Order: sequence, then structure tokens, then C-alpha cells
Amino acid sequence: MRSIIVTDNDETIVGLRLAGVEGRLIKNDKDFLNVIDELIADENIGIVMITQGIFTKNQDELLLRKLKEKETLIIEIPGFNEKAKESLISEHIQSSIGLKL
Repeated sequence: MRSIIVTDNDETIVGLRLAGVEGRLIKNDKDFLNVIDELIADENIGIVMITQGIFTKNQDELLLRKLKEKETLIIEIPGFNEKAKESLISEHIQSSIGLKL
């Protein structure tokens, strides 16, 4: 199974290509969902990583695809100039036990 990154940022693709991850550059939002559907349909792709900027713009559609998809893992990652979001699990643990992880 292969992993692939979908982003609107050239630097993210270059960085992950150095780690052996292929990438798809998105120039406009109209093509994005078609590209995602194409990648999900490809049996050789196991993980589709999507940068936060694009994920946020298309969150509703992506969440529907994540719920329906059984074989391909769709994850959100920070892009080149994006700050990583705090994990919801970490937030829940912190609020439950009162300790910062």
C-alpha cells in the first residue's frame, strides 16, 4: 500500500517526496474532490494525507468520505507553513485529568 499527499503547496510535496511519499498538487477547489475520489478508488493507495488548508475548506465532504471509506485512511496533516492543530484526544485527556501532555 502506498501513501500520497494532497496539497495546494509545492513545498509540502517536495518535502514529503524526499521521504518517498508521492504528491498531488491542487490548483483549484473544483478538482480537489475529483482527485480524492480517484485516490480512494485506487486499490494501491492506503493512506491519503491532506493538508489542513484544503481539508478545512472541504471538511464536510471529506468527513462524509471518511465515514464511508473502509480501506483507505484519510488524514489531515499540517502543511509547510501551517501550525499543527491540537489533538482532540489530547484536549480531552487534559481537561479530564487536569494535566498538560
